[in-house]
Amino acid sequence: MPERVLLDNDVVLKVACYALADETVAATTIDDIPPAMLGVGRFVVRGRLARAPNIADRARATAAFELMLSGMSLIEPDDAEMAAAADLEAEANRRDLELDGGESQLLAMLANRACKLLITGDKRAIAAMAIVAFGIAGSRIACLEQLMAHIVTGIGAAATRSRVCAEAQVDRAITACFGCSTAAALRDEDVLEGLASYAAHIDRSAPGVLLPGTDLRNVRA
Repeated sequence: MPERVLLDNDVVLKVACYALADETVAATTIDDIPPAMLGVGRFVVRGRLARAPNIADRARATAAFELMLSGMSLIEPDDAEMAAAADLEAEANRRDLELDGGESQLLAMLANRACKLLITGDKRAIAAMAIVAFGIAGSRIACLEQLMAHIVTGIGAAATRSRVCAEAQVDRAITACFGCSTAAALRDEDVLEGLASYAAHIDRSAPGVLLPGTDLRNVRA
């Protein structure tokens, strides 16, 4: 079954911390095909869930991650994709850019398979993609803020905010967008504006790489 949406470890980790497993799988299932992550990523995420000092409720996050795994595909790069990933990493290193092995493998798979979108939480990797992999990445990358905006559109800011603010140390940008330092609840449009602002900042550092807008449904066209 061809993959449509690829998720990196950072995105999977953070949405698990926010207990947004069902919402993320629903948002990233296209043509009835669930999202996919690297098979080795499940061990990486489990390790980070066990050790990261900024997670308030490890048991909840771990349960959400295991639930998410049950609704996703686990994939591995083939030899050609591994070779392409190594070339991308080498070029990034030559230019003193940060593109790790997981991101480069996902990029190679994005190029080689019938994938529509890669969602990554690595902002430095997105900037590197604009330079070393624009032909692959152009308008086919989404950041965590875009995913969260899509979820807010579906279930509302209030329902999302309670989960984000319960794990306020997981991602400072997301925490700021949901106003976790204030008692007053934010309107949906305020949260969406904040998320769009962060996405726009990323877009300025990597012009043309991000999927336009903050609605993942744009990828279906």
